[in-house]
Amino acid sequence: MYEWVLWILVAASALHVMEEHALGWQGWATSVMAKKLGVKFYWSDFYVTNAALFIVGISTAMVAWQFVAFALSFAALNIIDAVLFHIVPSIKAKRLNPGCITAVVLYLPIGFSCYWAANKAGVLSMGSVWLSIAIGAFLMASALVGPKLREHIGYPDA
Repeated sequence: MYEWVLWILVAASALHVMEEHALGWQGWATSVMAKKLGVKFYWSDFYVTNAALFIVGISTAMVAWQFVAFALSFAALNIIDAVLFHIVPSIKAKRLNPGCITAVVLYLPIGFSCYWAANKAGVLSMGSVWLSIAIGAFLMASALVGPKLREHIGYPDA
């Protein structure tokens, strides 16, 4: 019951990726994120990361309330992305970054709705909330670690 909201978040992710692509994610990531992390971002980073995003999103929606913390980790990932990688940087830059609109309009309300749905279904616990946040944060960090590792131990593109 109420698992459908997990699938809505996967659909919202598709719209988010479309916005990021249309508004020039690579240019923004290179000019803003590269300075903070000391790494250049390529379109291949965008494609690989978002392919992984959809695999995780579909997996969490399919698992649903059978493993609540994992199911909600995708919601946590999207909420973290919205706040730390879209809202805060946009406020600091005084300019919307690619993905900020869907992050605010879709990720935040749908992400929090996933937690509401788990609560309404009677499967939410504080343990699953904290574990979902930990998993979501790990997933978000892993998207940043890959390009950073490439700079130190990876092979250059041919």
